[in-house]
Amino acid sequence: MEPASPAPHLVKGLHQIVKDLHQAPGTVHSGLNGVVCGETELFGCHDGRVEYCGVDVGDLCPDGFFESVIWLLLKGIPADPDELADISTILAESAVVDQPVSETIATVPLQTRPLDLFPLSIALLSCFDPTPGDRSLEASRSQFWRVMAQLPVLLHVAFGGRIQDGRALSCDESKTQSYAGRLLQILRDDNCEPSPVEEQAMNTVMTCQCLTEMRPACFSARFFGSAVNDIVAALKAASSMFVSQLRNDPFAWSSSRLKSFKSPDHADHWWQTRQPQTMPFGFHCESEEDPRVAILQRQSRELLGSLDSIVLESSAARLESLLAREGLFPTVDWAAARTLTLLNVPEDRISLAIGIARMVGWAAQTIEQHISGIQLLPSLRYAGHASEST
Repeated sequence: MEPASPAPHLVKGLHQIVKDLHQAPGTVHSGLNGVVCGETELFGCHDGRVEYCGVDVGDLCPDGFFESVIWLLLKGIPADPDELADISTILAESAVVDQPVSETIATVPLQTRPLDLFPLSIALLSCFDPTPGDRSLEASRSQFWRVMAQLPVLLHVAFGGRIQDGRALSCDESKTQSYAGRLLQILRDDNCEPSPVEEQAMNTVMTCQCLTEMRPACFSARFFGSAVNDIVAALKAASSMFVSQLRNDPFAWSSSRLKSFKSPDHADHWWQTRQPQTMPFGFHCESEEDPRVAILQRQSRELLGSLDSIVLESSAARLESLLAREGLFPTVDWAAARTLTLLNVPEDRISLAIGIARMVGWAAQTIEQHISGIQLLPSLRYAGHASEST
């Protein structure tokens, strides 16, 4: 039997990608990964601001919920108060998994790296989706909401937790917490309900991390948006790319390193003995700092309720000061890792929190690419840093 021919629209899309890469003026590769970055209307940097769909991230973070950012990126417009209330209720009420899927994930060995559960959980949830045949745009958005709501519950089971009536948290807890607050409670080993300050910090981290400069996982999502009308297929591909790039998890390394410092002087000594080696993760050599870094730095300083947290924060500040003298400045990845460490998220689950936040960006990239047609946008630009290639 002869092998089936590729779909004509897929071939056309691949030809267009190759054409764009060869013909686009000013095309630049992103450092170690050689990834060419394309324009998107979802993300922009203007006059010292980072914008999602034209909205300043600085306006999204103060007292904001991650749910409003999800709506903004999937719909392209801000949610009004009624819409935000509706989607918050939907996310809370949809945080239920069926017994068969929970029993399946429970068979995974407990020593499995948490990040490896990420694409597996997305794939499992897609198998139990109630509308597998509906590929309309609105159905795709609804399917994404369900996956986002159910994913933390499934991870709770994989971590060895128990569920009641398909829920990881009680109905009262689900209704009083934001999505980010529920996720934080599940990710922490003690399963302790976060304080309002901690919940706000988690919302801020997820907002700052949900949409990044064009990176390989974003291109995976955009490619699937070009080739097929299936948002979960895009999430599977993007999450697999994300995980494959983090075999040596730099987020876990950053957290472990920060927790190892016994004082700012210890951080200073560590850096001096490390030179002339460069910092392997979390810093870049551009003087214009990402505004999201400052947002996360301010948020981190709201979490200094113990001596250990004060030592960690002051050590991080000393290290940043030392690196600044050499023209190296912290990235939003470094800042997020520090905040999540202060939130007592275990080292090996920090990258999992980052991946869940970025699911929103991947879904938005998929939808944008599908709406714009099968061709990648022809105007390509470099928007990433070698140190931010994950």
